[in-house]
Amino acid sequence: MTTGSHYTTNDIIAAPATPAGRGAIAVIRCSGDGCGQIIQQIFDRQLPPAGSFRFGNIIHPDVTPPRIIDNCVLCYFLSPHSFTGEDSIELSIHGSPVVVTSVMECLNSLGVRSAEPGEFTLRAYLNGKIDLTQAEAVADLINSNSRTAAEQAVRQMNGALGFAINDVYDKLFRLLTLCTIELDFSEEDVSFASYDEKLSIVQTAIRDLDQLTEGYQLSRYLREGVTVAITGAPNVGKSSLFNALLRENRAIVNSQPGTTRDVLNGSFVIGGVCFDIYDTAGIRYSDDIIEAEGVTRALSTIRSADIVIQLTAPDVVDHYDFPLSVTSKIIKVHNKCDLAGAPNAPDALQISVKTGEGVSRLTDALLSVVQGGTAQPGLINRERHYTAIKSCLISLKQVESGIKDGQPTDIIAEELNGAIAPLNSITGRGGVELLLSSVFSGFCIGK
Repeated sequence: MTTGSHYTTNDIIAAPATPAGRGAIAVIRCSGDGCGQIIQQIFDRQLPPAGSFRFGNIIHPDVTPPRIIDNCVLCYFLSPHSFTGEDSIELSIHGSPVVVTSVMECLNSLGVRSAEPGEFTLRAYLNGKIDLTQAEAVADLINSNSRTAAEQAVRQMNGALGFAINDVYDKLFRLLTLCTIELDFSEEDVSFASYDEKLSIVQTAIRDLDQLTEGYQLSRYLREGVTVAITGAPNVGKSSLFNALLRENRAIVNSQPGTTRDVLNGSFVIGGVCFDIYDTAGIRYSDDIIEAEGVTRALSTIRSADIVIQLTAPDVVDHYDFPLSVTSKIIKVHNKCDLAGAPNAPDALQISVKTGEGVSRLTDALLSVVQGGTAQPGLINRERHYTAIKSCLISLKQVESGIKDGQPTDIIAEELNGAIAPLNSITGRGGVELLLSSVFSGFCIGK
């Protein structure tokens, strides 16, 4: 069986399921029909009953007398009671790269292919163990950078989004079935769906999908993180603020203007959201080639950031000699409010990095911008999901208008087909082979 890409499911695959490097243990995963017979050739004890484990030794298959490669705890799973839905074995060995390489070489010599990135999860999807949203959630959980992001990924991995999408799909498919009956039996003595019933199904679906899109931006930020750039003239305290937000001395702080020559990066978590913050060079013209390059890099970072902290200070004449055409959300912050007689900036948040005054209000402001009035994340966190739902909603609005305007049933049915297709692309229902390579190639090896 093939998927339309370079992936295939008719052979046995194996890969380390733990990160590269040294550790107490490493796990090698093997999956495919007949993998038990292969593993038996390198395991010096009888395989355990399905669903249990056994301690033994991994031996080299081509050496006489047998040479032990390592001790091993072997877990055995029979189809369909495994992650992939196939016969599967997990070998827990010592976490030496030499041992891992030796075991993989033995498996390869016996005809076991090294797995592609994400291929185990792909097989779980192809074998009906999970839908496409759950597969993506596996990658999201592995890459989560905060507890809230991990909780969100687990919720989706357990099928929350798939259930919601399939519920809407079932409603629309029922309406499509009713329209088909009406078209096929229009001359028969059969009662058809009423105007109110059709309209109710469509409007309920629209309402459900609208609810799914709520909190999308916050969900996306939870998954991807938020990029924040600190900008301003030299000596307004950008590096000091950078250090204060990270709570560590990452950036060099000096009274000499132009100290920061490159873009520095760090991250911190507020309210479950990971903020990737960038300290940029002071914005000004400079004859210094290195500082000028730093300003160029600063401008590039500023333009691509989700949020820009525009920092000023009362003792610095703030000249933005470069046009800052950004689409980012901007938070104006006035530093050094502890200076005696310092004039206020009424449209900016007043802080003092030196004393710590107002810094917590700034972190609250950052979180407020991200939430955008939404306290809770939604179920969808990927642009692909969001775009598909929006496409479905456009078609459903046309179906709603068509029902109200009394359009022929065949036109309504055609629009319904157009609404159902994007939903299928989210869960993988009905086959979406062109999506598979792009979705699963982003996974780590062994997953």
